Amino acid sequence: MIPKLIVLQFIAHLLADYIFQPQRWSNLKSQKIVSAHHFYHVIVVFACTYTLSFDLNFWKPALALTILHFATDVFKSYLQIRAKRKGNENNYFFLDQSIHIVTLMIISICYIKTCDIDYIINIPYKITLIICGFVLLAKPTNICIKNIFIAFSIETPADNIITQDSEDRSLPNAGKLIGIMERFIVFSLILISQFAAVGLIIAAKSILRYKSAHKNEYILVGTLLSFGIATLFGILTTALLK
Repeated sequence: MIPKLIVLQFIAHLLADYIFQPQRWSNLKSQKIVSAHHFYHVIVVFACTYTLSFDLNFWKPALALTILHFATDVFKSYLQIRAKRKGNENNYFFLDQSIHIVTLMIISICYIKTCDIDYIINIPYKITLIICGFVLLAKPTNICIKNIFIAFSIETPADNIITQDSEDRSLPNAGKLIGIMERFIVFSLILISQFAAVGLIIAAKSILRYKSAHKNEYILVGTLLSFGIATLFGILTTALLK
């Protein structure tokens, strides 16, 4: 069983790094080693980290996590700027996220072993896990899939250019919303052990076809990644709930 504090801090990380951080901040942070947006972001990080601990005495670990988060982001910005100067477009997304997750786990475990946690709001462990799953499978998974595409040099097909047939154009952001909804459905079905229904959804999604082979392959890869991640975390959450 994963300690509840770690789950809560993981939710806080997802909220701070994905939900409450606009993409514009992330883009601007990659242009300077230290910028005002680094400081805006760490304010959000501290607020989420401390609030989601539900423990008034957690302010010191929350401050430590915030400082380490800031240092990691600055290091990532340095690596990105250095790579651009050399003409490379290296992606440090997974390195950055791995450091953040390991850091929050270490500090949370140290706090659990050295202090008595006094939750002012004691949310049941099972509910905390389920909330974590839904938060993770929303915008964070969209961004994760996007970075997997970048890592494997998979180009995104142009959706709304003039040369396309009108019937083959996509609605702006529709794919992101569809992906989130399908992951929510798959996750929910796995939680209630309805694996056969998951297969039906995959079969229904496979009916979609476009004139462009490139776009068909792009949709197929995205769908498999989306369903795969939702299935993985659904099974993991189910195992932890037992």
